[in-house]
Amino acid sequence: MTAPRRRKTAIRSMTGYGKGSEKCHHGKIVAEIKTLNHKTLSITCNPFNGIFLLEQKVAKILEKEIFRGKVFVNITREDSGKGEAFQGIKINEKIVREYLRRIKKVQKNLGINGEVQIWEVLGFPGVLEDSSGKSGEDHWPYIEKAVKKALAKLVAYRASEGAHIAAVFGGHTQKIKSSTRQIKKYSRESVKAFKVRMVQVIKDIFEAYEPDKSRVESEVASFAKNSDVTEEINRLEAHLAAYRDAMMSGKAGVGKKLDFIAQEMQREANTIGAKSSDIRISRAVIEMKSEIEKIREQIKNVE
Repeated sequence: MTAPRRRKTAIRSMTGYGKGSEKCHHGKIVAEIKTLNHKTLSITCNPFNGIFLLEQKVAKILEKEIFRGKVFVNITREDSGKGEAFQGIKINEKIVREYLRRIKKVQKNLGINGEVQIWEVLGFPGVLEDSSGKSGEDHWPYIEKAVKKALAKLVAYRASEGAHIAAVFGGHTQKIKSSTRQIKKYSRESVKAFKVRMVQVIKDIFEAYEPDKSRVESEVASFAKNSDVTEEINRLEAHLAAYRDAMMSGKAGVGKKLDFIAQEMQREANTIGAKSSDIRISRAVIEMKSEIEKIREQIKNVE
């Protein structure tokens, strides 16, 4: 069994653009690929007339390098300047009339207004006919090379954007770590402060009365137990470590895992905030949750 393929980059953006071309009969094939955010992989191919049956081949090439995102592929054939590439291209007027008749019928039935543009009709299947003898299969070697060139540029673009996102993530996680250290410190101090306040309150109520040490210690222990966030802090630190490892793993679809980890971090932050009555801890939690939310927004653009 072969080892799973690993990417050189840690994380990649889901947005990007790549363009490639390859010389062919009487001109060249141009492939453009644009990607946007999407939960799963969705590929839409808009090839020039005559290669509609090759869309699956194009998709298979893309699926080897793209794992998430909405992908738009546009393939065109450019003329060399002599018009040779378009010799033999004809417009099937009979099919055009039939398309327009059916469109108008649907508009009337549904009460939809609007004019159909000629460039839209030309993109419908069967409207353009190529009698030059060059089929989609004839063009495929050139299409394949153009698509692969565009894909290479797209991958490089997404990797570059991913490196930028990773740097932004690093800033957010450092602030979360700083808030975590503050919470640790304030949590210890709040227990000590509670004990001092309790002793003072008893003295104020019962002048010259020596507080029952065992009772005080019992109350302090109860307070410490109810406000203890050690377990949450430990889990939060573990999530941060898992987050770093996931970013550097280079595995496909890591964006979903990062989002899950961020949700867990948010859960721990909420629990810490609910347990504590120390205003300093509450402020640190607010800062922490703000950074986690920023991370979750960025994750939407991670493949």
